[in-house]
Amino acid sequence: MKHERILAVHDISCVGRCSLTVALPIVSSVGIECSGLPTAVLSTHTGGFTGYTYRDLTEDMVPIDEHWRTLDIKFDAFYTGFLGSFEQIDIVSRLFDDLSHEGTTIYVDPVMADGGKLYPVFGPDFPKGMRRLCEKADVIMPNLTELCLMLDEEWIPGPYTHEYVDSMIEKARGFGVSKVVLTGISFEEGQVGAVYRDFETCETGSVMRAEIPGYYHGTGDVFGSALVGACECGLPLSKAVEAAVNLTVSSIIRTYESGEDVRYGVNFEIGLRDYIAEVDAGRPVKVRPAVSDWDLSIVEDIAREVWTEAYEGVVPRAQTDYMVEKFQTVPALREQISRGYTYLLVTVDGTPAGYCGYVPDDRGLFLSKIYIRKEFRGTGLSSRLFDILRVTARTMGKDRVHLTVNRDNARAIAVYEHEGFSVSGTADTDIGEGFVMNDYLMEMRV
Repeated sequence: MKHERILAVHDISCVGRCSLTVALPIVSSVGIECSGLPTAVLSTHTGGFTGYTYRDLTEDMVPIDEHWRTLDIKFDAFYTGFLGSFEQIDIVSRLFDDLSHEGTTIYVDPVMADGGKLYPVFGPDFPKGMRRLCEKADVIMPNLTELCLMLDEEWIPGPYTHEYVDSMIEKARGFGVSKVVLTGISFEEGQVGAVYRDFETCETGSVMRAEIPGYYHGTGDVFGSALVGACECGLPLSKAVEAAVNLTVSSIIRTYESGEDVRYGVNFEIGLRDYIAEVDAGRPVKVRPAVSDWDLSIVEDIAREVWTEAYEGVVPRAQTDYMVEKFQTVPALREQISRGYTYLLVTVDGTPAGYCGYVPDDRGLFLSKIYIRKEFRGTGLSSRLFDILRVTARTMGKDRVHLTVNRDNARAIAVYEHEGFSVSGTADTDIGEGFVMNDYLMEMRV
């Protein structure tokens, strides 16, 4: 599975659920490495607490960037929140340039205003600086006040008409972003939620829930973090927004019903289990290690199905049956795993679609098995697995992936050549019971 590394750029409050103390656990909960760059450290967050300490970390941000550049660290995504000055905006903009790769996604939550007013710490020119940052983003998630300020439009209180909200989102197209999620929108009294638009796919819609009495600190950070995590797991924008709304609303409800001190933020931790399940269910393609006997039994079932088809006319049926029994039953797979093999199981919408098995050796990373079920071929699954293998080999310090393939298996050979493999030799291997594997040796440099 492609390893995702996100950099969350937020302040951090030692007490109070907001900013980095929210982003780190929520994004990490769905299997994504979430690194943090604190812009400031506070003893508590500022919502309801008095006498808090505040240490600005602007002067530390550039040396951190410089150190990361010496390590050639790149991030698959950035997620920015509250930034306290024009200087921090400029530094973060440089971070995007210094630490991105071609596929990096930038998420910006332009935290600076609510209820028609800028936060008191910001001057009237601050929205112009935040707009410049948003123009470098792929996804922005402002509330309506923030969007109005960046567009130099007058803010009006809700509820709103669908036409008005639609026109405001359409104006955000001018930022050059691919997706907009507008939060805190109400079309009728007692209902509030988020409206979204994907300018690339034209996907648009809203997710509304009943409004809960009171004001709850950190909910914007819960929503933003849940949205980023879901999007980076491959969910379409509609599903990602729904998952983010569900976690945010359930956290507010738990806090409201418990009577907890709202200064400490909302109780999102218990809701992570449901959030993880919702994200997992929505992943279009999932690649995970086959570890349990249940997983390995699925691998065995796929092997029996695909091998029978793949080797028809290539080797005798008796040899195919023998190879499955020898190499791909649960006990055989378990024994291979004990010797350092890894098996990855691919599912599409929860349906088993294929698998691969590999092990590091003296020559590089040996690809022992890779098979995709017939109905899922041509959908890019094999290429996705080869991408994973390339990353895995490089991570292990290997410079090539190598494999063996039957010399008469023209279809498999063509796939390997398409992925960059070339023939490096031949091998004839006695596998017992009078059966012989007549193979090409193929390898791909990584």
